[in-house]
Amino acid sequence: MKSEIILPQICYDEIINQLDSNLPYEACGFLSGNCNQIKTVWPLINQLQSSNRFFVDKKVVNMTLEQINIKQEKLIATYHSHPTTLPTPSYSDLKNHMSKDILMMIVSFKYQDPIMKLFNIDKNNYFECLFRIKT
Repeated sequence: MKSEIILPQICYDEIINQLDSNLPYEACGFLSGNCNQIKTVWPLINQLQSSNRFFVDKKVVNMTLEQINIKQEKLIATYHSHPTTLPTPSYSDLKNHMSKDILMMIVSFKYQDPIMKLFNIDKNNYFECLFRIKT
């Protein structure tokens, strides 16, 4: 498990704005950086336009991973929204997660204020991770 992840305020704002602007649909993306410091937000398009699932074409995923590599950053986490449910990984989230080495961030819009949580995923288990928003 990774130690505390640092999420700059500007990245937090970018994530919230993207996810909020896609409501009532789920939205998603990648977070990259070095060590435990997130540096770049990579918004992706949910091709399903669904309120409870997301899908991104493998070609788009691979192109984005290439861009992350060009920036000499590492993929730290995936992120997506839960428009009407709590920020807890669903069965589908667990089943389709990329890798146990990549964290999963979920932002819930169930209540007025978004709730953001970060998880370490290992098969069908998940563990909440520490992260700090750096202003």
